Amino acid sequence: MKRYIFFQAHPDDLELNCSQLLHYLGIISAKEHDIRIASVTKGEFGLPGFKYDRFKGDILAGVRTRELYAAARIHAIQPDHVDFLGYVDGLVPFSSGFVGRIAKYLNQHRPDVIVAPEGLYTWYYHKDHVNTGRAVFYVIHHGLIDFSPALYFYNTLAPNVFFPFPAEGFRITERLIECHRTQLWLLKRMKHLVRPFAILSGFKVRGTRYAEAYRRVYFGDDSREKNKAGPLASTFTHFYSGLPFFQAKYPQAILEQMRKASRGSRV
Repeated sequence: MKRYIFFQAHPDDLELNCSQLLHYLGIISAKEHDIRIASVTKGEFGLPGFKYDRFKGDILAGVRTRELYAAARIHAIQPDHVDFLGYVDGLVPFSSGFVGRIAKYLNQHRPDVIVAPEGLYTWYYHKDHVNTGRAVFYVIHHGLIDFSPALYFYNTLAPNVFFPFPAEGFRITERLIECHRTQLWLLKRMKHLVRPFAILSGFKVRGTRYAEAYRRVYFGDDSREKNKAGPLASTFTHFYSGLPFFQAKYPQAILEQMRKASRGSRV
């Protein structure tokens, strides 16, 4: 049995990025796997516009928690294998406190394989995602855990590993998206990217049309050269990092309070 941890910044992040791999490990594979989902936030501010202010915070966090549990069950992952790390949607810091929280969590569960959002060469430059990936990388690279898990990044511009899946797999993605009712406004737009990306990735795998793309991250003496991306990925990363990107929308009355709390938690 191998132990897997799938990190996400928000409760719906895995559905468009890792749904086929998760479903294979949880349902299709002949081997039994121990799979955990680690959600850094509960997505408590993931609705657009001030008209939803009365739902943001604890109410939306509760709803999105139940949505995540429902989606995880499709992969046979029960709620006791879904963990929330307690950070605020839109304000995930790259700080010593956050790195320490990730290290503690990994030392507790000791996975063989970690799957996390891309921390560098990403096409979706949301700081919650990027900081989650950077923190996971930092923990392993600097030896803050006493074991050596394999690390794979999703939503990457520099994939080097491809997981093939049949066309029927898109039905699983549709079922997962439907679980996240509060996020349909976003997921139904973004799902149109899934098939084109899957086709592009499928070109890398002989005998299949569709695949999910991941970047295997290497550690050790020769890791710098192995982890180096091509000029196209580097250029796009620089371009994306300079653009305004989607962030959670906060009720103005509590925005400053959260910002102060976030600044106070950084060391």
